[in-house]
Parts: sequence; C-alpha cells; structure tokens
Amino acid sequence: MRIVKTLISLALLASLPVSAFAWDHEMERGVDLYQAGDADMGVSLVCDPNSVYGTSVSAVLIALDADPDISAVATFRFPDLITIDAPMAHGRISKADNQNGIWEPLVAGLRAHSAVDVSLNGETHTVALGEPLPFSCL
Repeated sequence: MRIVKTLISLALLASLPVSAFAWDHEMERGVDLYQAGDADMGVSLVCDPNSVYGTSVSAVLIALDADPDISAVATFRFPDLITIDAPMAHGRISKADNQNGIWEPLVAGLRAHSAVDVSLNGETHTVALGEPLPFSCL
C-alpha cells in the first residue's frame, strides 16, 4: 500500500510546473525525484537506486499541459541527434517495462544533455534540463 501512495505522490509532484532552467532534486522516502520543465511540459525522473521499493518504481514521468495521465509514444530527441521512441502508460515510462531496451539510453541521454526535444501527440516541446546530473538511476 505504501508503494502505491508513494507512486501517486510522485506522479502528482511530476505534474506540477517546475523550473525551466535546471533539474530540481529532492529525496522522499528513499526515492530520488528529479524534475525539469515548464508549464507546458514537465519531465521527471524517479530513481530507486537501492531498490527500496523494487525495480518497478524507477521511471521517467511526462506531464503535458499539467496532465500526467497520457498514454502515447513520446519521442525524445537529444542534441547529439539520438532519438528514442518510448511508449508511455499513464504518463510513465517504467524501468521495469524497458520495452526494446530504451531505459538505459533514455537515462543516459537525460544524464548527458542540457536540453531535450520531446514530441508527444503531434506537439514538440524543448525541455531545458540545465547542467547534466549524475542521476542515481541505474
């Protein structure tokens, strides 16, 4: 039950507008939450590096126009021209699902770049990530 409450809390946090200039980081109950974006699009990274809640918690969360409940394919385009198509279920790209091995390159791209273009539902948004961070996601 605690896992469900934690995931719901983190999903709600991911839907809030965050700074447009850098990743915001906080830790809640052993889980790292990194957030970047603006009022149009938010990108959050939830990391459970010590498997406190198991591998199913780590995820990338996307909120478009403050709506965190989108099921679609999100396309991430990084400045080095690497493109990753990631299927989302309810705004969530889960490490546990790792469809087509996208988890590692997606986290590596977010870890290495200061911006990313995210295309979703026919719209493309550039999300400023700020200085690259060594996320705790594995």
